[in-house]
Amino acid sequence: MANNMALMLLGIKDYDIESIEDKYDKKKHYKVISLKYSGGIPDICPVCGSPMYKHGSRRIQVNDTPLQGCPVVLDIEIPRKRCRNEGEKHVWKPDLYNVDENHMMTRRALMSLTEHSMRTTFEDASLDFVLSANTVKNVFVDFLNDNKLNLRFRTPEFIGIDEIKVKKLGELTVITDIEHRTLYDILQGRNQKSLTEYFMELRDREKVKWVCSDMYRPFEKSIGDAMPNARWAIDHFHVVMKANEAVDAVRREIQKDMTKKDRIKTKRGLAYTLKTRLDDLDPEEAAKIKAARNNPDTEPLAIAFDLKEDFFNIYDKNPSSKDNAQKAFEEWEKSIPEDKLYDKFRELSGTVHNFYEQIFAYWDCPIAISNGYTECMNRLIRENNLRGRGYSFEVLRARTLYRNANLRAILENGLVEVGPIIPEDQPVFRFDSAKEYEDDDDEDDYEPFPEPDDDFNQDDDF
Repeated sequence: MANNMALMLLGIKDYDIESIEDKYDKKKHYKVISLKYSGGIPDICPVCGSPMYKHGSRRIQVNDTPLQGCPVVLDIEIPRKRCRNEGEKHVWKPDLYNVDENHMMTRRALMSLTEHSMRTTFEDASLDFVLSANTVKNVFVDFLNDNKLNLRFRTPEFIGIDEIKVKKLGELTVITDIEHRTLYDILQGRNQKSLTEYFMELRDREKVKWVCSDMYRPFEKSIGDAMPNARWAIDHFHVVMKANEAVDAVRREIQKDMTKKDRIKTKRGLAYTLKTRLDDLDPEEAAKIKAARNNPDTEPLAIAFDLKEDFFNIYDKNPSSKDNAQKAFEEWEKSIPEDKLYDKFRELSGTVHNFYEQIFAYWDCPIAISNGYTECMNRLIRENNLRGRGYSFEVLRARTLYRNANLRAILENGLVEVGPIIPEDQPVFRFDSAKEYEDDDDEDDYEPFPEPDDDFNQDDDF
């Protein structure tokens, strides 16, 4: 019965529970469950057939999952016997069922600790075990290294690429499946050599159809060399963002000739308003633009606002016609005043010409291609890094890539080629965290360019 109790409660067979004691270590209360072997012990060496004699015993302490809300350590006595073979004396000891001797943990404890480490800090994960936070981190990293080939995602047809700077880790390259809104991978570094090497190793890389990114020129060679059938499209957010930067440049130039009081007043009153879309202006903001238009000293700000709006409208007013979008750009380019004050808008025009094919490829893509989801992933990576007070790259990548919301979306869309691995006791990754569902909703609500409210129509006449 005791043997069955150890198997039912602890998942350890061929052992009897001898005692359960309460102990305290560094103010942590935990239980020690002592186990003694009760299985069969051979008299003949299973290797060479020689007689065997007792060779003492060995005691090990193994972490297990909590019992009654308390951390558990299993104190296991392991018998040993040695053969009388004069050539090579073999030592017999029973196999430990469901115990990972490399980490001195039960397999269910290893799974539980790994899952907990995905969702919270290592410090919090250590509270359920008689382990330090640093040991939890080491166990987590070992688990990732042992299982890195057991979960492989299907290569996306529509890839999003963006970069993020993380303190102590430097630049990271974030790769997403923008068709299914899932994170595909995170790379350390962002140079052409490493990107080309990574993409050359992609399985089925010839199936990639589109790549969306910012205007990082080395992408062109990496995509061309590694993904022969893919087209490169510049994310429209990174294009129109430069129109807002040009508006800021005009405002700063105008402010140079103002008194400190007027400069502060203009910055506080117009800096945000000038970058707000026309249809999103409230009556007070619309009045500010109108006042700027009627004042000769600030009229250039209204002109910059109009140039910005017209540039945004290249996308907004021509969602399905590439020809019309190209004509709209030509008209916008001609409308830039010759005054040096608007040089930033001319720089924007030059940027469009430098990336003309990639920018207007946006209209050729069969889906509304955008890196909005990739930008959302950047935010999540920053939050994960801050939550852990500076993870290593491997840990940050795993906590972001293997989080429940991302894995759930990947599995639902059939994007897994290998894995996830399912051990005998329980799945490595579970999908039952309410927090993850909330996070996933936040991701789905992300809109880099929100549509204006239907019940508000701003008068165009300023």
